[in-house]
Amino acid sequence: MKRIYIRVTGFTNVERHALNTVFRLSQEAGTGRSLSYEPWMPGQPELASLALVDGASGAAAQELQLVLDETDMGLIWVGAITPAKAWRSFTRPLRWPDILTAMDMYFQPDQNQDQDLDYDLGLETLPAQLDAQSLSAGLYNLPAAPAIKRALIADADGPTRMYLRTMLAAVHITHVDEVSSVQQAHAKMANYSYCFVSIDLGLTDNDPWQAVTAARAAAVVLVTANSMGLVTQLNAKVNGFTALQKPLDRNKLTPLLLKL
Repeated sequence: MKRIYIRVTGFTNVERHALNTVFRLSQEAGTGRSLSYEPWMPGQPELASLALVDGASGAAAQELQLVLDETDMGLIWVGAITPAKAWRSFTRPLRWPDILTAMDMYFQPDQNQDQDLDYDLGLETLPAQLDAQSLSAGLYNLPAAPAIKRALIADADGPTRMYLRTMLAAVHITHVDEVSSVQQAHAKMANYSYCFVSIDLGLTDNDPWQAVTAARAAAVVLVTANSMGLVTQLNAKVNGFTALQKPLDRNKLTPLLLKL
């Protein structure tokens, strides 16, 4: 796994904590990733390859000038006004899985471009010229577009949803729907098929176990709770679900996500 250093400027303590989680998850063994990220620190012999800059920071202008001087350093910018040098820019509230994806795309543009073609269209093998008459005559066998892997997180706690999104992004699942009620979870499952569904038992608008049962077609069904009693664990085990108590332990969560 190739280690890459990221120069980070600005951000709140909460955002820094989330970013450190992104870095830590990118280093997880067994995820199939070829890149891992670490924050660059002054005095390190290795140079930073990419700058992640909070445009609201007092040091943002100085950092931007440094990036302009270092022609080999990329830039991801957070702020409403985007510098011309920026590879990607984001505005708050930040979705850290999207930033992880942007970093991956910066360092592996060819690989990600190919994946995007396959993922979105499935048309990478079409002839250069394809006319309607040939299509209607059935002269070409069009490759089927790969199925989109989607995940559903039903939890009223925003930080937990963000943590699960980041964990899913680490195994290349970025189509994630977030809801904060059982009713919303049922509505999503009526319209989409999911490979991963997480339902928190603390949801109170309806019986969360009904949503858990409705999700049984997913490859991984996760049941979470602030307090996980033995009955809950047994109920989950008997029905083929996984039950984890909060705060979620990534050492227990990672093996589940590797099944997707």
